Amino acid sequence: MNYYYRTGLWCSVLTLVLCQQIPALAQETVSTRHRLETAPGNKQRPLRDALLDLERRFKVYFTYESRLIRSKTVRADLQPEATLDASLLQVLQPHGLRYERISPTYYSIVNESAKTPAHLNRKTADIGVGPLLNTSVVRPTELGRTTDALTLPGRIADMTQQTVSGVVTDENNAPMVGVTVAEKGTTNGTVTDNRGRYSLSVRDERATLVFSFIGYAAREVVVGNQTVINPKLAPDTKALNEVVVVGYGTQRRASVTGAVDQVGQEAIQGRPVINVSQALQGISPNLVVQQNSAEPGAPLNINIRGISTLGNNSPLIIIDGIPGSLDVLNPSDIETISVLKDAGSAAIYGSRSANGVILVTTKKGSKTGRTNVSYNGSYGVQTPALLRRPVESWEYAVLKNEALVNSGLPAPFTPDQIAQFNRQGSYGWYLDEILKQQAPQQNHNLSVSGGNAQTTYHISAGYLNQNSQFKGPDFGLKRYNYRLNLTHQTGPVRLTSILAYSRTQIKEHAFDTGFIVADAARMPRTYPITDSLGRYVLSPILSESNPLALLEKGGTRQYDNDNVYGNVSAEWEVVKGFKLRGLFGGELNANHQYQFQRAINYLPYVGGTANTASIKDENQKSLFTNLQLMAQYDTQVKQHAISALLGFSNEGYTSQFNRVEKRDVDNDLGTDLSRTVVLPSTVNTNANTDFRTGQNALSSVFGRVNYSFADRYIAEFNFRYDGSSRFAAGNRWGFFPSVAAAWRLTEESFARGLRDRFGDWKLRASFGVLGNQNVGDFQYQSTYFAVPNVYAFNNAPVAGTGISLANPNITWERAQTFNLGLDAAVLRNRLTFSLDYFDKLTRDILINPSVPGLFGGNQGTINGAFPNAVPDFNAAQVRNQGWEVSATYRQTVGQARHSLTLNVADSRNRVVRLDGQTNINQIGELAIILKEGLPVRSYFGYQTDGYFQNLEQLQTGPFPSFVNQADLRPGDIRYKDQNGDGIINENDRVVLGNPFPRYTFGATYNVTWKGFDLNLFVQGVGRRAMFLRGEAFQPFHGPYVDAIFKHQTDYWTPVSPNAAYPRLTIGSASNNNYGVGSNFFLQNAAYARLKNVQFGYTLPGTLTRKIGLSRARIYYTGQNLVTLTRMQVGIDPESSEFNSNLGYADGKANSGRIYPNPMFNGLGLDLTF
Repeated sequence: MNYYYRTGLWCSVLTLVLCQQIPALAQETVSTRHRLETAPGNKQRPLRDALLDLERRFKVYFTYESRLIRSKTVRADLQPEATLDASLLQVLQPHGLRYERISPTYYSIVNESAKTPAHLNRKTADIGVGPLLNTSVVRPTELGRTTDALTLPGRIADMTQQTVSGVVTDENNAPMVGVTVAEKGTTNGTVTDNRGRYSLSVRDERATLVFSFIGYAAREVVVGNQTVINPKLAPDTKALNEVVVVGYGTQRRASVTGAVDQVGQEAIQGRPVINVSQALQGISPNLVVQQNSAEPGAPLNINIRGISTLGNNSPLIIIDGIPGSLDVLNPSDIETISVLKDAGSAAIYGSRSANGVILVTTKKGSKTGRTNVSYNGSYGVQTPALLRRPVESWEYAVLKNEALVNSGLPAPFTPDQIAQFNRQGSYGWYLDEILKQQAPQQNHNLSVSGGNAQTTYHISAGYLNQNSQFKGPDFGLKRYNYRLNLTHQTGPVRLTSILAYSRTQIKEHAFDTGFIVADAARMPRTYPITDSLGRYVLSPILSESNPLALLEKGGTRQYDNDNVYGNVSAEWEVVKGFKLRGLFGGELNANHQYQFQRAINYLPYVGGTANTASIKDENQKSLFTNLQLMAQYDTQVKQHAISALLGFSNEGYTSQFNRVEKRDVDNDLGTDLSRTVVLPSTVNTNANTDFRTGQNALSSVFGRVNYSFADRYIAEFNFRYDGSSRFAAGNRWGFFPSVAAAWRLTEESFARGLRDRFGDWKLRASFGVLGNQNVGDFQYQSTYFAVPNVYAFNNAPVAGTGISLANPNITWERAQTFNLGLDAAVLRNRLTFSLDYFDKLTRDILINPSVPGLFGGNQGTINGAFPNAVPDFNAAQVRNQGWEVSATYRQTVGQARHSLTLNVADSRNRVVRLDGQTNINQIGELAIILKEGLPVRSYFGYQTDGYFQNLEQLQTGPFPSFVNQADLRPGDIRYKDQNGDGIINENDRVVLGNPFPRYTFGATYNVTWKGFDLNLFVQGVGRRAMFLRGEAFQPFHGPYVDAIFKHQTDYWTPVSPNAAYPRLTIGSASNNNYGVGSNFFLQNAAYARLKNVQFGYTLPGTLTRKIGLSRARIYYTGQNLVTLTRMQVGIDPESSEFNSNLGYADGKANSGRIYPNPMFNGLGLDLTF
């Protein structure tokens, strides 16, 4: 009951605040309607308002002397005529006024008796100029025109005419395109054209022109009696004044003492990414994003600065001030993303900050007084990037014969059969047959934003549709996003409300993707997937299923996930420098999954088995709430600046989960064949139910104190005091502090004279303790749960109760972090770079103790009843060290503007303490070791020493213990005898490598020339050990695999002694000796991938204005276009078989049994109205 009461209360608060904001929004919207207002009766309205409506309706502009229309009115119910001429006659003639056409879009209003337009007859006249609506930038046309430079919305009334023109150039005397030229204190402005020219009519000689351009210092010039002003802009040497979003606030870049990396919306804009996590890859040093599968809706793993714990390494995600999820966020709604990497920046988030923090700020409205309507969208196709290809059918027969003969078995194919395969050709490869060659993907976003000095608003809607590459009944992902961000300022009080809704629908097949891909890939091209009548066939290799049949007729799995996210806040500036702020928000999730597996009518084949229908229905609901109260004080006394923040936070989380499964159901309706109802108490091997609840809470006090002397010496102290329900009362509270300092060298008196030559330099350092509370909700308590089938009695299953033993003394993991950094901006800000070194030691990591089985330890499970004989305890330690470099260089050559951003980073870890344990996890050929002194979860196995080349080497050994010595032949792998005993066994295994990426890098190149723009984004990894398995690496792998690929034909023969693969064999490890884990399976998965390309063209303003647009850009976008890698086994080097803590997720990625990472090509359109 409490769950739904809190849900309703939260939604009611959000709705109340939203309703309070709507009147302001409605007032703004009504004020910009493009129509003549009507009113009943004989009510009058000002003539000036009627002219404004005509300007908006016919997209023209009027100039006139204000006295001509002052106090004049027209009937309020007057409707406009069909043409502009008729409408003007209707409103002007009754007042003795007429109009003269100056240009297709400019008209002058004068007295009937006037011979020439009044504003052209006087040197300085009292002129009113109508606004240009639906535009934020309009390029000037002909120089010398009196009104064509008026661009920004709003009426410029009672101003005297003085036209100023000129050319804006940069530091190299090159014309600058798109420079904003504005009259200070007004909405009057324009931008420079393709030759850097501008023309603007200003109020009088007292006007001040402001010239501004991104990356350059703004320049102000008083007009005076000048009619020509040719300013030169210099690169902005104050880049360190950029505002950076940090925990619970913002700071100037110059004042930041921690390791904070911030990127703007331009880093992800226009990229065909499905979610924000994909967009993060490669944009920040040591921000590592990996995927186990590229299937629509598949999650991604995110690491900041590598592996620091044996548990969860995922960072904390904060969206607009409260924790949230990146998966449901629309990338087009993002304004900035800040990555907090060290204790100096992240300690204010305390017990959840040990793995770093990602802060996302969404877009807000502006106070320009106008409404901007923007659309951006793209449409393209995905192409499966299959990196391996099978051999032809006749080649397969020849190679299969050789492998069987080498294994002491008879050859199955006769020469006549091989010749027949050659004549008839090969059937389509199953993996090609189950994938679409082109799968559409589209993304559309519409936003409306604006506001005035009191109220701003940003409303957006987004639609994403990613079709699956699998054939089947409309598989894919659809996401709908809606967002409303409002702010309102009332005196010293600022109100903000954010409300976002996301619905994600995923439709996929009802089976395991890895099995479908593996079954399709392991088939040789000697069998069809369907017969001549289109019926699905089975084969001796796949005798139980057909992958195409599973996709097209095997049923579906449907996810319907709803997410409501929002917050309301109020900030009150009590006195100057002292503010109080309160925030309440949260996130509501309702996720539903329905799976219906259908029985398939296969074309009968001997060996095929029956299949049955089943259903599964899952529901999960969760509610997260967060209350924050803060006080902030800022003051400056001479050169001493002090800022202090103190806050309180309370978080609560509740969840409910239930699932029901039933087998042997009706194949069409999904209803139970026996007409029985599945109940929680049912003990039935054909049914299964599950119900779980969870809850936790976190209360915190946090604070920050900043001190700066002369903007030269900067110090910062952060802390958080957390109390978590996940720990027992005696261990519930933890204190997590940090200290940081920075020294701006170029602010010293001895360096000020060198600033123009050496730019800005800042040294910074930080030290602190961060926390990690990623443990189970009730891990400190013994818990009980029902087990439906513990044992059998009298031929019937007997239910029981399981128990998880507890450790009441478990507590936080604590990460002691040191960071040293350097920030610099040189060459007049053309080159900016940052260097960082970090050292993190994580203590009190939870591990399971090593207890002999005699005392009840490590006994495993008994039908799920006793999952852990002994509980976890805080004992392990992991040390993680690394460095990172990022740099941006900007250069203008002629009219071409270039920028290049590079980042490269590395991290390395080792287990410092593991309570003396050595844990080896064996998964098929793959072995992973966890041991003190080694990197976390390293590969463990044998080292190879080439091949046995002749009989003499076979006689001298060393001899592997895992294969019959009599079966060894020249061409088999030879292993190193590490201990010299002449036998290869487990004592000869060594550490082979580590799967975590090393030397990650990203590079972004941008160039603009006139209206054209090009963006190239390359991302990659310098080194990563990848242990390969399965048919993609081993020809004729195991009893269920009958495939061999083109890259596997480079195998050992007497004339190819240094081939990539040993001699061809088939079957198990008993008759081939390389079916054990060794560095033979290990390859360097380093790669460089052209992740994204954008090439666009922005239409000239003179053209877009004619069609009522402010800006129009069309572009091509491509994703995953080119990959450079040394791996030649047909496995995507970007995929990973591990999760965020290097826990083994599955064996699909490293065997190529995953949904292929698609290549994307599409077109996009950006419009601003």
